[in-house]
Amino acid sequence: MAERTRVVVAGYGRLGAELARGLAQADDVEVVGVARRAPAGAHLTLAGRDVPVSADVPGLLDATAPRVLLEASLPEAAEGHVRAALDRGISPVVATSGLSSTFVEELRAVCRQRRLAAVVAPNLSLGAVVLLHLASIAGRFFDHVEIIEMHRQGKADAPSGTALHTAQLLAAARDVPFSRAPTTRFTLPGVRGGELEGIGIHSVRLPGLVAHQEVIFGGLGQTLTLRHDTTSNESYVPGALLAVRHVLKSQELTYGLAALLGLE
Repeated sequence: MAERTRVVVAGYGRLGAELARGLAQADDVEVVGVARRAPAGAHLTLAGRDVPVSADVPGLLDATAPRVLLEASLPEAAEGHVRAALDRGISPVVATSGLSSTFVEELRAVCRQRRLAAVVAPNLSLGAVVLLHLASIAGRFFDHVEIIEMHRQGKADAPSGTALHTAQLLAAARDVPFSRAPTTRFTLPGVRGGELEGIGIHSVRLPGLVAHQEVIFGGLGQTLTLRHDTTSNESYVPGALLAVRHVLKSQELTYGLAALLGLE
């Protein structure tokens, strides 16, 4: 039997807990630690195994010697966790959204210097990645587009990392910015949302939502709408496994899952 890839999961909220459970079920992955607040000596049971839990991420990495850190905590904690992994030669797979572009470029440079693999994935859902690919194609044929992203009420950042990544891909696929119809009189400030390169971006936060995104293109006499709905955090497990397996055979930073799916 092939050796299983040792993984520490940082964060045990809605996303981290689902990823830890999903990875623990895989035949080629062993979850050897979970980083979260817990009393000294605490353990979780995952796939029938006791897994140590600790809020001390560097100490947990030293004690468990993983090959991969799967980062699924909050943006303010993620950078420190990732740096701790890099210092130990551990490949990070970052599922946390809201990271600054400055930090991503810093991570890219460190990976290049140390010939160490990493994956930063604004969205681990394979369906969402396919939507991004289709949107980048459609954006070449329409001059007007708006993005509506919808998430649970407790999501910390707005717009979502996926929505920003979508807008950046749309803008990069064109020679000129998109056109956005001007509004000359506002009866309520902020109703047109944010804007990036002529792309309108709107954020909705409500209880009952998980993660949803619409990309609406407009043209003469027609619209084209692409939509993806995440109804359960289980949807992120296949993408996480894809990323964990990828870092075993890479020596650089990969941003997004599109390249891993053969879409770029």
